[in-house]
Amino acid sequence: MRIFSLSNRFSNIRTRISDKFTLPERFKGTVVEKWAQYWRGLASDYTDVVVDVVKSARTKPRKALVYAGTGYGLYQCAKHNPDEEAFMHSLRGWSNQMSMVAKTLHNPVSEAYLRELEIAINENKLRTFSLGICTILWRDLYDKEDCTYPAICKYTQVDYTNFWKHIVDIGFWDYYWRLEWKMHNFDINYL
Repeated sequence: MRIFSLSNRFSNIRTRISDKFTLPERFKGTVVEKWAQYWRGLASDYTDVVVDVVKSARTKPRKALVYAGTGYGLYQCAKHNPDEEAFMHSLRGWSNQMSMVAKTLHNPVSEAYLRELEIAINENKLRTFSLGICTILWRDLYDKEDCTYPAICKYTQVDYTNFWKHIVDIGFWDYYWRLEWKMHNFDINYL
């Protein structure tokens, strides 16, 4: 019963607004009238969608809960999606941690990974690609400012079939996970 009162409220508000706001005679038949009709139609469409969503949420609460939970989860993932600045901050932190440890105690895997990242940064070949909920960090073949033919030609770029070979790290939920994994035991030398 409450749903119907909600839809009645929306229709009452819609009629009140349309009764109060009428265009003057000089705007009849012009672009302004078409523009007003467009926005009026758009508003009525969206109110119908809201009413239908509320009705379907009342009839199928589990489905509505799954949709709402999924939407909220995706929103939180997008909110905590790390960017290139977060990667650089994390990389600097790990480099500083590594420099505090004696060279003989460095884990060779962590040291090689940091060196590879620093070379890619110095050559200006590190790129980020944000997917909204996660960020892919990858190494390009050419410098960003390189204007030579091989750097510009679309046939010499990294293609989609080999793109996975160039992925350096994946950022998700405020972390770059491969960097964190490689630096887990950075101060333990197994040799």
